[in-house]
Amino acid sequence: MNVFVFILAMLAGPAVERVSPAELEARLAATDSPMVVNLWATWCGPCVEELPHFEKASKAFPGVKFVYLSLDLDEAYPRQIDSFVNRIGLSGEVWWMAETNANKFASLIDASWKGSLPATLFLHPGKKSRKFVQGAMDEGAVMREVAMLLK
Repeated sequence: MNVFVFILAMLAGPAVERVSPAELEARLAATDSPMVVNLWATWCGPCVEELPHFEKASKAFPGVKFVYLSLDLDEAYPRQIDSFVNRIGLSGEVWWMAETNANKFASLIDASWKGSLPATLFLHPGKKSRKFVQGAMDEGAVMREVAMLLK
């Protein structure tokens, strides 16, 4: 049975999509709907603790696109990240930053960001709204920020 599950997972492809800094920049610029981008890593305790809050918000706000951007190291992609994503059941898109030097992509997220985790970017292109939050968020804070994104 385990071999069957493994084969199905391989046929479906990785749950995590590899993105370069240039691709990230293009995707953020091209979004036409409200988007929440949560920056996390499998080894970051506060990141893992807040992920369920974002999952709950994704169910409460179906008009918002939720993206989980993994900043795990090269050796974690794709197997370790895929395994983690499948184990906890993330429902949004999961991207992996194919660049470990935060100096090469941090400014794409926010000019003030130095690469600490967790962090979250709230975007609404129609309203030209962009808010960056550094540090872990509790459930109430996540829900408030997503609701504000839609006001």
